Amino acid sequence: MGFGKKFKKSKSSKKLSKSLPASLAFADDVVCRRVSCISLGTGSFTATGVLNVTKSSRDLLGTGADDRTYDESPSSSYEDADVVASKELSPVKEVVLSLVPSMYIRTADLPTMKESASSFMRMSSSDIAESDWIDHIHKPSSTPPLPSISNVPQESWVALDDGNGNKAPLTEMAMKALVSAGLDASMDQSMWTANGPTTRLLKSGDWDDTVFVSYDKRQPIPAPHAKGTQGEMDVLVWSGTFSHKYYGCDLPAIRCEAIVNMSPKALANLLVDSKRVKEYNKMSIGRDDILVLQDDEICVTKVVCGRSKPPMLGKILQLKTLLHMEELPGGSQNGYVVVSRAVTHADDAETAADPKVIHSEMLMGLNVIRAIEGEPDRCVLINVNHLMSPMIPMFMAKKLGLSSAVNFINDIRSLC
Repeated sequence: MGFGKKFKKSKSSKKLSKSLPASLAFADDVVCRRVSCISLGTGSFTATGVLNVTKSSRDLLGTGADDRTYDESPSSSYEDADVVASKELSPVKEVVLSLVPSMYIRTADLPTMKESASSFMRMSSSDIAESDWIDHIHKPSSTPPLPSISNVPQESWVALDDGNGNKAPLTEMAMKALVSAGLDASMDQSMWTANGPTTRLLKSGDWDDTVFVSYDKRQPIPAPHAKGTQGEMDVLVWSGTFSHKYYGCDLPAIRCEAIVNMSPKALANLLVDSKRVKEYNKMSIGRDDILVLQDDEICVTKVVCGRSKPPMLGKILQLKTLLHMEELPGGSQNGYVVVSRAVTHADDAETAADPKVIHSEMLMGLNVIRAIEGEPDRCVLINVNHLMSPMIPMFMAKKLGLSSAVNFINDIRSLC
């Protein structure tokens, strides 16, 4: 921990301000401080990002604290110290702000996020006043995390990490809101239009007890076709648009549903294991876990960077994505849900653009893996994809999405 010392802005401090999230970038009334290594005491951070400190025997926070002002940049003895930005904050708050998050997601389109975040912070942050809540960390903010992103007042960004490799205070709320929005969209019949072959399959009545069955029933669903029959190879496909008016709302979304002869747990593990992506995605050239926030039998939350090389494109398609897996309502006996969303990485501000790489965004990715009654080695997979890619013209997005959805199901089946 350190004690702040004032100094004039230097070229290095101006460079740093460009790499910080926009909400923490230097403004004219912000003092840039370089933190020295004088001990304040010992302590730890709470789940809400507040620092609890047992004060040092030296009166560093009292009148004896060294708060001399320097007219020039610090000497070389301070060159390796951390740098933070603050508006005349106390030394303790400066330490809190020195942990700058690196991963952010959009949440404006998640109906439950704003209210849930406020309620959560009021219940869990009795040790920090609401006026001291920090944008992105303690409350959603419309301020984009990178200066290259347009500032849209209706948008809402939250941090996923605390800058130290752990979950940010609002991460759990964001995951709940993302899962809720994804599950609701997958069951909203009004937003989906079946293609021709799917319409004919639905008229047969075989899928009546399986398609659009509410998750609220909290129980396995019946299989429309017995194992080994021709009908089990059906792939039902729909297209639609999200009703919200936020980022990417004009782009088509794709929903597909099919039987997969694999246990729900095995399929969930396959989808979250970055080392196995190439098994079912022949265009993939790898997916890396760049930040793991949670990884256990019940829940996985991590940020991944996937790269693929579509034929004839001549470039690498890259998606940096939040990936979250948890049990469906009612527990693992009912199945699992895997949800994904594009992540904005603060480190990208300092990365030079590679002309050979195309950055796409997963606006909403959802895989619902539903258990089948009496057949533990089979499941029904519901896949929802809402993707933004600058290389795909709008008039081709729907057609490519429909064919990609069917290919995804068949590639998964090939592993069974």
